[in-house]
Parts: sequence; structure tokens; C-alpha cells
Amino acid sequence: LYSSLDATRQEDFLEALSFSRNAAAGGQTQVIVRDAAVENNMLVYGVFDNVDVRSESRYDELSTEYLQISLTAEHDWTDQLHSRFYYGRAESNFENPIQTTVTLDRSNIQGYSWDFRGNPNAPVINYGFDVANPANWEWRPSTAAVPRSEIRIRPNGVDTVFESFQTDISYDASDWLTFSAGLNWKSYTSDSYEFRRADETVVPVLPGGVTVADISTGLTGFGNNLIPSGTATGWVRPDLGAIADLFNIYCNCNTGVPGGDFTLTSITNGNARGGNRSIKEDDLAAYVQADWDVDVFGRPFRGNIGVRQVSTTLTATGYSSTGGGTLVTGENQYDNTLPSLNLSYEPIDDLIIRFGAASVMARPQIGNTLAGTNYLVPTTSLAASGPNYTATIGNVKLQPFEATTYDFSIEWYFARESLLSFAYFYKDIDTYIQIVRQDLAYSDLTALNPSAFAPGFCTGTCSPSTIFQLTAAVNTEGGPLKGFEISYQQPFTFLPGPLENLGVQLNYTHVESEIDYCNNALCTTFVTADLINLSPESWNATLYYEDDKFSARVSGAFRDSYIQNVPGRNGNNVEGKMETFNLDASASYNLTDELELTLEALNLTDEENHQYVGDGADRQSTSVYHHTGRQFYLGARYRF
Repeated sequence: LYSSLDATRQEDFLEALSFSRNAAAGGQTQVIVRDAAVENNMLVYGVFDNVDVRSESRYDELSTEYLQISLTAEHDWTDQLHSRFYYGRAESNFENPIQTTVTLDRSNIQGYSWDFRGNPNAPVINYGFDVANPANWEWRPSTAAVPRSEIRIRPNGVDTVFESFQTDISYDASDWLTFSAGLNWKSYTSDSYEFRRADETVVPVLPGGVTVADISTGLTGFGNNLIPSGTATGWVRPDLGAIADLFNIYCNCNTGVPGGDFTLTSITNGNARGGNRSIKEDDLAAYVQADWDVDVFGRPFRGNIGVRQVSTTLTATGYSSTGGGTLVTGENQYDNTLPSLNLSYEPIDDLIIRFGAASVMARPQIGNTLAGTNYLVPTTSLAASGPNYTATIGNVKLQPFEATTYDFSIEWYFARESLLSFAYFYKDIDTYIQIVRQDLAYSDLTALNPSAFAPGFCTGTCSPSTIFQLTAAVNTEGGPLKGFEISYQQPFTFLPGPLENLGVQLNYTHVESEIDYCNNALCTTFVTADLINLSPESWNATLYYEDDKFSARVSGAFRDSYIQNVPGRNGNNVEGKMETFNLDASASYNLTDELELTLEALNLTDEENHQYVGDGADRQSTSVYHHTGRQFYLGARYRF
């Protein structure tokens, strides 16, 4: 299999820079609160002076090539002895040769305001000036006070290779008993690179006779039918093409004018080092298993019992942002013994009782990243420029998710293509992986890890008291998870006439969990909450009709609100997502044996993506609100 994908992406932002920026970056004490209103512990209205406003435009060119090969062979050595061999290799090459962001700025705006009182999800925002007039925007070179306009050039790429080999052998000891064993090897490598300018906040002065109008363009029609009246639907945005031509930003050179150094560096550049990393994971597993199918008390009794031994070796390499780009390599190796048991018994016709127990594990995802570094790479990454200062610590010693699971179910197949079932499950999560975020002064970072955060780093743009947002991955003890699921499906063949083509599918799931989360980077205190990204209540319902010519179905899916991060960022106890109910419908009609017409309608309930930050009780302040609307698709399919 070979595939390639080429894409471009344009993103535009109109934003007030963070009020919580360090003082040297233009935040904190500079911003003045002129008026405010608080409801239910939420700041729902505010008027502010000395606010910095930014128009930001980003352009990406992206390409991916993917190649996969696989080989499978099977052989029967005898009537009882069988074997299977498999080899596969997949290679992906991702390139982002152009990732460029340019900003226009306006400093110290008086009367900037937001107002959530009329709509808790979409506020009225008044920027304090006409954002659609180029004369009101500034190109702020390196000679200006903060905020300064920025030119960010960040080409990057990732090359990944995944190889796997598996061999299985089975022996039919009798007509009711089969023994099997196997060996599985997997290897995954990921190599990433990134280039950046040494200082993205240093830009040239506009040449004589050139104004903001010459290096900008207008955006219109933003937020139609979504944002409230009074909020800007259009604004001035940087013209990336004009700015690139004016300053020759893609020359990868020093143009010789002040602020015109567009040389791109990588490992020697403290801002880009975190994007240069390599991870290799090798997994070796062996298993033995016995399967049986017998009668007990005259009724079918099936099952299997087995054990899998797994060995994982991880090697990660990166460059720390401190110490001049020191090459750092870390290794981790762990073994897991994973027994499992599955039983099923049919005490009467059409009724099956199932039981399962197993030890399970899931390795840390290599693809997960933290603010410029992968959370498995044993490096530190520091960003002491821009509006917010950040720090990350990689942890190659992370242990996998580990749990012991128990499952019990009763399934009643009471009619043809019909099922009524009840399932109970319990999982004891022994080891959990948590992403911890905490605001710490640089001096506290030094105390936490003196070798990673050397005392002499913060001497220019920051000081020992400067606040950094630290992000790290840690193992915690997890906790229990339990719940049940009820399912029902049946075609209504007992109904008269065309109604016999109707049918229904229903299921309901209830989950309870108590996971221990670290409250800080040192894990000195904990908080207990639900497992993230898991709804306590959910259900699905589908009503369908199907005959030789026409088929249709309507499906509803409800998902209860759930938490996404514990603790939340920026001092919040939690981050979460509100409950959703989505109603979808589809239909198809066969005009002929070859031609079929299709109609699909998605999100008929006009559900939105609504995320929040809060205190875990009453306060749920909107952090993300995406309203994509209903979608309809009409199509045709022709069979030759």
C-alpha cells in the first residue's frame, strides 16, 4: 500500500495577549481593571486598560508519504499441526517544510472588554479600536517595547518506521482441545527534527514608504450566525506573502539589516532543540494458550486459558535546552506477565454466560508530546521568550498502564438476529500515567531538578522569581473502575406487512471510577476524581428499516459530561467537556441492481463541542466552544 497526502493550512487569530504574562513581557501589573462583574465565582464581564492586542496569521505546507508491505503464510504440517507466519513493515515520512507565523500588534489599548452575561458560551468582545482598519495596527520591530511583532519560521518533520513479525503454531490434541503458542516481535522508531530562528521576536523595521496596509489583508465573515452582535466579524491580518517578499524571510540567511537574521538553526538553537529527538521501542512477546469446547452436564462449555510474557525496551534521545544543547540518552526496560482466562457456558438453548479475567497493560504512547518535546524523551525544554514561559521534563522511566480486569455477562439470543444482554466489568488500575502541570518560579524548578534547570539560565529575559508553567509525565497508583452495560437488539419480523422490515438496537453504559491524581509535580498531595475522558453515563439507540430496495436508519447517541484533565491548567481544579446528544440519519435506495442513491444527515440536533475549566463543583467556565452545525450528504454509488 502506498499513499501520499499534500495539504496547506491557513489559520488566523485575533486575540488579546494574556494578562498573566510576566511583567517583562507586558502583562501582570501593567493591565488595569476598570470594571468587572462576578457571577457564581466567574468573571463574566470586564473592562480593561493597557491591553495588548494581536492579529496573528499562520501558514503551513504539509506532506506525508506512507508505504506499507505485508506478507502472510500459512502451512498445515499435519491434520493436527498448523502454523502461521506474518511480517509487516510500515514507513511514514511527514514534512512540514513551511510553518510560518507572522503577527501585527497594538499595544496598551484602553477599554478592551468582554461580556459573557448575555451568552455564557460566546461573549461580546470589544477590542477598544477598529480592528478592520490597517491604520490602527502596528508593525513593532525589535527597537519597540513589548509586545514586539514576530516572524516564526519552524520547518519540521517526523520519520517513523514500524516493523512486526509474528509466528503462531497450534496443535489439535483432540476434537475438543487445542494448544497454541506464538512469538511476536515489534519495533517502532521515530525521528523528529525542527529548525527555528534564534529569536523570533526580532524583526526588521519597515522600509521607508511601506505601511501596515502594504503588508496586510482583510479577513471578513468570521463567525456568521455564531458570535453575538457587537463582536468583530472581520479584522486586519498579516499578508504572509507580502512580508516574505519584503524581508526575504525564507533565505535562511542574515540579510544584513537589523532584525533581519532569518538563519535557521536546530540543535544549537535553544528554542528548537526540543523538536529534535529519536525514540526506538522494541517489544518481544511469547504466549501459550489452551482452548477447549466440551459439554458439561450436557451443555456447551467453551473457553481458553493462557499467559503472555512481554518484554519492552525503550531508548530515547534528545537535546536539553540547557547546557548548550547536551545530547541526552535514556533507556528503560520492563517485563510483564499477563495471564488471562475466558469462559462461556450455555445452561439452556440461546443463553450464554461469560466470564473473563486478565492482567493487561498498555505502553506509554510514543506519539504523545509535551510543548516541544516528547514526554518519553529524557530531556528538558525551556522557553523563556514570548508571552508565556514554559518548562517541560521528559520521563523515559515511565511504566506502562497496568490493570487487572474482570468481566461477567449474560447473553440471551431470544429470536433470530435478536439479543438481550447484561455485562458487568471491574478494572483495578494499578499503574496510571498522568500529565502534571504546575506554575513554579524558576528557583523552584532549580530545586526540583538542579541539573536540568541550572541556576545560571535565568539571567537575561527572566529571573529566579519568574513563573514558568511546568509540564511533566508521572506514574500514579490509579484506582478502581467498575460499571455495567445493557444491550438490546431485535428485528421486528413479527409485525405485519412492511413493518416487519423495522428493527431496533439499544445499549446503555454506566461507569464509576476513583482515580488518584497528583496535585503537583512532586506528587506530594493527591486528589481523587473520575477517570479522564470517560463519561459516567452513555447510551445509543438506532431505529432502522431495510428491504431489498430501500434502507434507512436514525441513530441517537448520548454522552454524559466528563473530565479531561485533573488538575486543570491555570489554577483550575478540572477541565472537562459538557454532555452531548447527537442524532444522525441515513438512507439508501437501489434504483437498479447497479445504481444506488444515498443520503446522510449528521448532527441533526445541532450539537456543539463545549469544553470548560472549573472547580469541579458549580463553576464551569467555557474554554472551547465549536459550533459546526448540521451536515447533509447526497451521493450515488454505481456497481460495475
